[in-house]
Amino acid sequence: MEKNRLIFDTSALISLETIHLLERVFDSFEIITTDSVIKELENFAKYEDDYGFISKRVLLYSDRFKISKAALKEVFENLENTDNELYNLAKLEKVVVITDDIKFSNITREKIKTKFSTFFLGFFISKGGLTKLQALERLEKLRDIRNWQHNIIYLVTKEELESL
Repeated sequence: MEKNRLIFDTSALISLETIHLLERVFDSFEIITTDSVIKELENFAKYEDDYGFISKRVLLYSDRFKISKAALKEVFENLENTDNELYNLAKLEKVVVITDDIKFSNITREKIKTKFSTFFLGFFISKGGLTKLQALERLEKLRDIRNWQHNIIYLVTKEELESL
């Protein structure tokens, strides 16, 4: 059975590994990313902090990522080069980008589809891989490590999970 394909940015990969969901996502989806995302993870991995430790864990999966490229046919001045690569790849492949970058999502929303990494909490509840309580606990852990106390991704996801 062919897996659905999704493009992931650095922030989403870090978030998913923070709450130990990346392995489960691999079981259900093909994860596409770029060399630039891998380089960003390698740069984070140089540091002895939460992001460095988590980035090292993400890089353990690097042989399972499908690394793709896309020409920069369209560039947003307000986005970093890596984000422009992901945007162009999403347009080329017609694939959803998983991100936790609100700016990226807002700037590109009329041209490509994005979802935040917290989408997978609800997804795994619906598939029976997580209980509602487990998903809420992982969201709280994500909030603490990513410093999302008043972040809109956290607030909306919490409300959605509580309503399930």
